[in-house]
Amino acid sequence: MEHRWGERVRVDFRVRVAAHRFSVRGGRLADLSVSGALVEADFEARMLSCIQVAIDSSPWPKHESPIVEAYVVRKYKHGFGIEWREFAPRPVSDLLRVVVTRPHAHFRRRAAFASRSISRLSLPLLKHGA
Repeated sequence: MEHRWGERVRVDFRVRVAAHRFSVRGGRLADLSVSGALVEADFEARMLSCIQVAIDSSPWPKHESPIVEAYVVRKYKHGFGIEWREFAPRPVSDLLRVVVTRPHAHFRRRAAFASRSISRLSLPLLKHGA
């Protein structure tokens, strides 16, 4: 059963995820709500770990990327679900307001993960090479 507090909005924004002070990895926000988000990434995050998410997309310039603290609450094959540490943090509310008023300006077609592309290309080579 789902226990979400807000409606999910499909988005496609770059983010930087920091689980430790010296470990910053890139990912993308796939959907967003006032209570949490789905982060698509090619790395795993531990369940219930506290992370920091820096949103590297408009309406902010890159040097002003807001950082929002969150907890990892779900794990998926190519990403994880997060819940914001506080309900409706200001950067998330601002971003949702921009997305709702101009929905098509911020949504891009999703690019395939490199690992999926490589595995699709190398599979025929592996069959013939063995």
